[in-house]
Amino acid sequence: MSKLIKFVAVGDNHGDMVDKDVAKEFYKFLKKFNPHEIVHLGDNWDFRSIRRNAGAREENESLVADVKAGKEFISRVEPTVFLNGNHDDRLDQIIEGSTIGMMQDYCMDLKQDIRNHLKKHGCKKIYDYHAETGVHRINKIAFVHGYTCGVRAVEEHAIHYAEPEGAVIMGHIHSIQQINARRHLGAVGFSGGCLCQKKAMGYAKNRLATSKWGSGWTYGFTQGSDWKVWQAHRVGREFIYSIKGL
Repeated sequence: MSKLIKFVAVGDNHGDMVDKDVAKEFYKFLKKFNPHEIVHLGDNWDFRSIRRNAGAREENESLVADVKAGKEFISRVEPTVFLNGNHDDRLDQIIEGSTIGMMQDYCMDLKQDIRNHLKKHGCKKIYDYHAETGVHRINKIAFVHGYTCGVRAVEEHAIHYAEPEGAVIMGHIHSIQQINARRHLGAVGFSGGCLCQKKAMGYAKNRLATSKWGSGWTYGFTQGSDWKVWQAHRVGREFIYSIKGL
């Protein structure tokens, strides 16, 4: 019989933008659930000061608090897998595209420091933010950060990445969704929400999509071709999840 693998997928804590109440509940859940695999779906850091088209106020922000908070989250969670998100990928954008040598050197050093920190805290696989290669699979479940953010994003990812009769779990869009994709033999897409503070994300304040954001994560098990995914989420001030029998 195939081995039963319990997993947790979490992401989008965004460094110093993390919602500490949600993170605290997640740490409690993680200890109770005791998964075999912990997949970080990306955007562990926000890196807003080095994003493209950042305003003068953002550009002048130090990265110290952001880097520190992201590292602290990794130290507490100890993910076995880390998928770089589009915010984490801002380091590579600077490394590959900046014309300022000192900025490139700083980002290269920071990227290596982050990789060392991940490996020190149990991370066995680190994926670049790449639509072809940035995919982790455990049996019939695929894990990605996310590469589109439209209204059909979850279904699009299920059609593109999930195996027939399988599933995909994504981050990126910060909302809590489950979509059955229209494809042969079926596939299911999941978006587990985020661990960041909605009100703190100033650059997203004028986007209507933020009304769909929710606090949460996904978890479940897979055994051979069988799988099950649950969504832990916050309703008001309470967190809804169950780990009985697992």
